Amino acid sequence: MTDVYWGFYGGKYDSCDVFIREVIEYNKNFDKKWIPEEIVFAGTNVSIQYSYWDDENEEEEEDDFDLVADNKTCFSAGELLYKIHNQVVEKLEDDDHHFFEGLTLWEGENYNNPNSPLYFLNQGS
Repeated sequence: MTDVYWGFYGGKYDSCDVFIREVIEYNKNFDKKWIPEEIVFAGTNVSIQYSYWDDENEEEEEDDFDLVADNKTCFSAGELLYKIHNQVVEKLEDDDHHFFEGLTLWEGENYNNPNSPLYFLNQGS
């Protein structure tokens, strides 16, 4: 999913449809052809890992979370980005690296959830 620009800020969204409209509007300023209906992951579960700056401990932390496709078969680009946004926005919106730059598949074993592939969230500033 490198065909979309997005920043993790502005709080959580209550509706995937509203979120998708916001992403489309945001991308009008760029030459990107994001198709939110495109199937980007043909599985029901996916794990995402990301990093953020923890002001309290003054160090970078890593966190991960699991997502389940609403239709129990696959994720569209819109649903996946929406769910990622709502999971990470509270920790990333004030972070320097709060821009979405795609996902990278971890080739090793996902120890926290062996039945789910693990992707790293690529974050930019």
